[in-house]
Amino acid sequence: MQELIIKNVKTAEYNDINLSNIFGVQTEKPFEFKNSTVSSPLSTEGKLWVTFYSLMPGKTNFPYHYHSGMEEVFYIIKGTGTLKTPDGDRTVSEGDVIVFPANEKGAHQLTNTSDDVLEYLDIDTFSSPEVVFYPDKGDFRIFTSTKLGNFPLDAEVNNLRNE
Repeated sequence: MQELIIKNVKTAEYNDINLSNIFGVQTEKPFEFKNSTVSSPLSTEGKLWVTFYSLMPGKTNFPYHYHSGMEEVFYIIKGTGTLKTPDGDRTVSEGDVIVFPANEKGAHQLTNTSDDVLEYLDIDTFSSPEVVFYPDKGDFRIFTSTKLGNFPLDAEVNNLRNE
């Protein structure tokens, strides 16, 4: 049985994340942020991924992407930023709630375009396996709780290979 979880954004311990270092690639944008996981389906019996994020000025959270199974909700706790969407850039600020559907209309990327810290709460439904599409790069990623693979959009996999 899952336990009750209470975590405060002001007292949470944060991890420094640099996606370029994690994936071993250099990128044009600095995908750097701090995060603090409140709940993860990988470590609890729950079905929600709940994470606090902190973006310093000029930093971007992740490459522009959308999910095929996971829905996401951002609640902007503090600060102002620019949200890239399929309909163009939108300014988001403290108090805004953004709901991303699990399809191409939910594509997003958040950048802190202010001179102050941008803090937000990210709540995701868990889907495994999950497919994440990166329309600007022409790639997609498939992941489960134990596997991860990146592919170009035009990739084909022959399931009869080596049979």
